[in-house]
Amino acid sequence: MSSNQPTDESSRYPDVVIEGHEYDGIKEYDNPMPGWWLWIFYATIAWSVFYIAALGMGWIDDYDAQLERGKDRIAEKQAAYAAAMADEDAVEVDEEYLADLLDDDDALATGESVYRTRCASCHGAQGGGGIGSAFDDDEWEHGADLMSQYAVVRDGVLSAGMPAHDSMMSDDEMAAVVAFINTL
Repeated sequence: MSSNQPTDESSRYPDVVIEGHEYDGIKEYDNPMPGWWLWIFYATIAWSVFYIAALGMGWIDDYDAQLERGKDRIAEKQAAYAAAMADEDAVEVDEEYLADLLDDDDALATGESVYRTRCASCHGAQGGGGIGSAFDDDEWEHGADLMSQYAVVRDGVLSAGMPAHDSMMSDDEMAAVVAFINTL
């Protein structure tokens, strides 16, 4: 008993076989698409027309406007962070302050910790050099006084591959590192 009509009562459309479209026992039917699919298709078309019109009228920001707004938000957050760090780094670093840190065990411990994480990979674990200059030979390329050393840590020496650390460390941390490298 073969029939082109479905035996399943759940289908609302009769199966209409397209003549000449049978391959390896598989028949092609010409049934309409489901209604839910058509409604999604039509809603997508309507949305695209609205979206293009809204872009043209300025109701929706284009990519460049969103990018500029994002850059502005980033700049605001960076400025707020810099202001917060400036309040935190209220230390006035001078030669006397750095000299006092040479006898401060807490500052030397902080300096050692920061040195191990940020400086040892280039300057060696014991300050013997490597990629960066050595600290244990009393030869200072950029000045032997504490303020010159602090300036090198803060501002870096780009020609020698030394990055500036003023945006990565606080004034206290940079001063503690200077004190620590003078004990090596």
